[in-house]
Amino acid sequence: MQSPHNIWQTILMFTLLCFQPTTTNITKVTTKSLVEEPVSKHKSFDAPKICVGTLGCLQGKYMSGFEGENFEAYLGIPYALPPVGELRFANPKEFRGWNGILDAAKPKPNCLQKNYILPVPVVDGVEDCLYLNVYSPIIESQRSLPVMVYIHGGGWFSGTASPLFHGPEYLMDTNEVILVTIAYRLGPFGFLSTNDANMPGNLGLKDQNLALLWIKRNIVEFGGDPEKITLFGQSAGAVSAHLHVLSKQSEGLFRSIIAMSGTANVPFSITENPLQQTRTFAKFCNISHSDELSTSELVQELRHMNATDLLNAGDGLKYWHIDHMTNFRPIVETHGTPDAFLTDHPVRLLSEGKYKAVPWMTGIVLGEGAVRVLSILANETLRQDFNSNFRELLQKLLDFPKFFDHGQRAAKTQQIIDEYFDGQAELNNITAHGFLECITDRAFHQPFYNVVNNYIRTVDAKRYPIYLYQFNYKGPYSFAKFYTGGVSIGDFGVVHCDDLIYTFRAPALYPDFQKGSNDAKFAALFVGNLVHFAKYGKPRNADALRPCTEDTFGNESDSICDYQEFINAEPNELQIRTNNKFNVRRAKLWNSILDIESSCTII
Repeated sequence: MQSPHNIWQTILMFTLLCFQPTTTNITKVTTKSLVEEPVSKHKSFDAPKICVGTLGCLQGKYMSGFEGENFEAYLGIPYALPPVGELRFANPKEFRGWNGILDAAKPKPNCLQKNYILPVPVVDGVEDCLYLNVYSPIIESQRSLPVMVYIHGGGWFSGTASPLFHGPEYLMDTNEVILVTIAYRLGPFGFLSTNDANMPGNLGLKDQNLALLWIKRNIVEFGGDPEKITLFGQSAGAVSAHLHVLSKQSEGLFRSIIAMSGTANVPFSITENPLQQTRTFAKFCNISHSDELSTSELVQELRHMNATDLLNAGDGLKYWHIDHMTNFRPIVETHGTPDAFLTDHPVRLLSEGKYKAVPWMTGIVLGEGAVRVLSILANETLRQDFNSNFRELLQKLLDFPKFFDHGQRAAKTQQIIDEYFDGQAELNNITAHGFLECITDRAFHQPFYNVVNNYIRTVDAKRYPIYLYQFNYKGPYSFAKFYTGGVSIGDFGVVHCDDLIYTFRAPALYPDFQKGSNDAKFAALFVGNLVHFAKYGKPRNADALRPCTEDTFGNESDSICDYQEFINAEPNELQIRTNNKFNVRRAKLWNSILDIESSCTII
């Protein structure tokens, strides 16, 4: 049997084969670069060392920037006790310190996960995974730098804080911020719940919260300003970041957020009946009489299960292939314990403005739904199977509200088929792009429209401004091939996660851009805009944008607020332009389909 390390290396090599450069001016990555970060040839340093309050001292390493100088890296810093044994399925416990000098020169393994985004889902990682990484520029002055804390995506079932996938080089090249990346429990380990004190739920979010508390207390030792923390994330990481705004537990731990391709009101954000899910899950774990056990007994049975068996048991909750892709989700904690992370539904909190607002920037890409759509389109067997039960599977994929009766489901499904599939109840070459637009609008764009609408109507947007953007830069690499397993099925434009290619260096996935190339310049441009927001609470060209308020939102029938658009420009110029091509008609259509008669409807 392969070890988790060897399995992960196999995945890395697979992804490298899938992502061969489409241009000739790219530096090719080698196998060695996957396991050894290069050290700058410009300077020679001893390993950096920092003492962190009462925790102890740690020794990191120097890493070289992409185009800049060396920076300090402290990897695998424990912020919580290992969530194993009696701490499996329990709220995280603070890590209080270590003996001697902690070796912080190597990243820790990923949190245990089964990655359904891969063409063949693979189990990888360990339960002892609650660690964070801190990256800091080498600065001569005593000034404190703003801090950017990144929450990785992956549907709460996969993902990593590893520098092989979320390399800090582009952000460190700015020499203007501290970057922290955090790991948190995933899948059943992070989001299974009995919705009582025995297994309270939202454990992955509580891990993030404890990491934020650690950063708030200790980041000054790394040169960071604890009063200037920006929380940012992508996909489920963006949803997580937005949920922290809604949580009393996280209030005061950051001053602003950036949500990339995800908001707290997406349809996959909440598990409505967590205890029933847990009992059903226990049946797939072959736990006898799971419906009759007390929640205390149920949790103890699950704690004694083999970890890999727990991950594989999650497959039983899926209604088709790997759908729902995100089975284990946050919950609304109704158990009343004082450490509850989320005590009301995000849609209600957002529609009523019942939370402490902070300045935030949020953006989308045009092909968000590719993360699910392209794997179906690229697999002939899946496509035929979907077509054989098209209407029912489409309804489930779209997360129709449970209160719809059979007649409503049928009528609304036909309305969607007419709008997106040219009247054809089939996936084929003609309807493929419509399928992508359909899932994109339902899962991302309509929630994006609604959350902005709610925000400017319930929050003082002058005091806590919101800034919007659309990422539409098409480069030589794309996650599209990742979703299709390397199968070429046509051009679907910029898709979900493509913005990450220009935010983080990812040597496990892509060769480096050629230094000085347009793609390298664009990465610097995009990252520079994120850093500017972290420093000043606004994007670089904020003065060119009309403030997003009730007066400017939707003052034209087909528009929302002004937003930045990151694009390829001709001839070979990089631009950020203000534009308004957001499809408001489609967002309103979905509100009609889902019977959202008022802003507080929960679906």
